[in-house]
Amino acid sequence: MRKPLLRQSGLAAVLALSLLAGCVDEGSKTTGSDSEDAIRLMYIGQITDTANATPISEAADAVRAAVASINAAGGLNGRLLRVEICDDKNDANEATKCARKAARDGVVATVGNTSNFGDMIMPVLEQAGIASIGHNPIMPRDFASSAAFPLQTGSPGTVAGAAKMLANQGVKRIRLAAVDSPAGASGEPFVRAGIKGTDSELVGMTLVPLGAPDYSIYAQAIFQDSDGVVLGMNADQAARTITALRQADPNKPIAVTMASLPPATIQQLGATAEGVLVATPFRPITAGGESIERFLEDMKATAPEAKLNGFSLQGWLAVQTVYAIMKDTPPEDITATTVKTRMENLDGFVVADAMAPLTTTEEKTPPFNRLFNSTVLFGKVVDGEIQLLDPAWQEVNLNE
Repeated sequence: MRKPLLRQSGLAAVLALSLLAGCVDEGSKTTGSDSEDAIRLMYIGQITDTANATPISEAADAVRAAVASINAAGGLNGRLLRVEICDDKNDANEATKCARKAARDGVVATVGNTSNFGDMIMPVLEQAGIASIGHNPIMPRDFASSAAFPLQTGSPGTVAGAAKMLANQGVKRIRLAAVDSPAGASGEPFVRAGIKGTDSELVGMTLVPLGAPDYSIYAQAIFQDSDGVVLGMNADQAARTITALRQADPNKPIAVTMASLPPATIQQLGATAEGVLVATPFRPITAGGESIERFLEDMKATAPEAKLNGFSLQGWLAVQTVYAIMKDTPPEDITATTVKTRMENLDGFVVADAMAPLTTTEEKTPPFNRLFNSTVLFGKVVDGEIQLLDPAWQEVNLNE
């Protein structure tokens, strides 16, 4: 039986070990041990985002929290962890600089990245032999690079899962409603993949502009020819769309991805969120479980103001993955090479009960070669919380 992941050993120790070690350069900070012998990690993502006002600082907060907790319990085989938080400012050039810095500074892995520029980051990590563990897969290289080790199926899998859930509920005519962007417009084949083999059909796609002045117009168009809808949009837009859809027809089912309906949005919507179906690549935070409890403990100790959502849980799990795969390795042998080699040879490996077992020895069909974990959980909002409809992980096939 696998040993459980380390728990924090006291608030004082956690806070002491999570003190800021100093500014490395503009937009980049380190947390954890300042020992020269420390195991170096890096997080790359948009801490600031002046272009789109969509920073994801909670992922970095969760990486810090996991590092602090592991260090407080003695580190990884006696070696403490040090994590560098590199802000790419939602800029391709800055993201490339972060990746080059990871190679230059000798990090053993990047963890929990939420950058939109994987196509820039991955080639640098490939050349340096550094694994990207638990990044949010968005760009083509995020799904296919030899450096890529996502812990979840990403937007393609959760959109397909949401569609599959609607089909399982008996919905025959399904429409996709997505943000009016290239990424949103790419979701149609994933819905088709999710309903493949069922008697449900995709009747079309409605693209909703960010900042639309009247969502009721789009809600009426969505339900005009459909019995249910899959939403592929950010949390703010999803909240507005769900409200308008409930006003248009309170009885037609709505299925969303976990990114569209984090706990804060469920609370914001109140009764309007009741009954919404949710496809989630990780165990829902509100569903509890041993690793979720530890995640919440670590976040409360180190980052009590941070958002609790899929991004923060993913960052925390990424650090825990490094710990879990390397805990039986002699401390002097923990390098970028050994971390990457270990990640390439996992077979049904259990990191935590918040994610499905991970197998990396078999690549999937292109273009999603590195989606090693193509599973989701099916949930439903009941009394303000996501409750699982089925505790079993559901495999999704992204080929139409």
